[in-house]
Amino acid sequence: MADMTPIQGELQAQIMAALWRIEAGTVEQVRSALPPRYAGAYTTVQTVLNRLAERGFLTRKRGGQAIVYRPKLSEAQYLSRTIQRTLASASADARHAALAQIIGDLREGELEELKRLAEEVDGARRTKRG
Repeated sequence: MADMTPIQGELQAQIMAALWRIEAGTVEQVRSALPPRYAGAYTTVQTVLNRLAERGFLTRKRGGQAIVYRPKLSEAQYLSRTIQRTLASASADARHAALAQIIGDLREGELEELKRLAEEVDGARRTKRG
């Protein structure tokens, strides 16, 4: 991927959220999927889509008369990479404090799901070491 620095700006974030929701779309389809406040001019949305594609976030493929844009990463993959990159540049103390705060902010049921996932990952690691 070319430039996987975090998505910049509210319009880029809204466009990516729309594409994650609709999975793929032309400029007009993406504009239609945006909240009214962000559904700006066709050329503005097209420019942002092209910049996101150049940065490696999207693929572009001709679909008839129009170009169809599709995310290269799922929303979960993007979030995971962004969080990993952020945590990797922090001190161990800051990482632990940030993770503790995130865990503390989980909604009811999410903590149990997190524990289940941690056990699943731990089991997979033990199997690998075998």
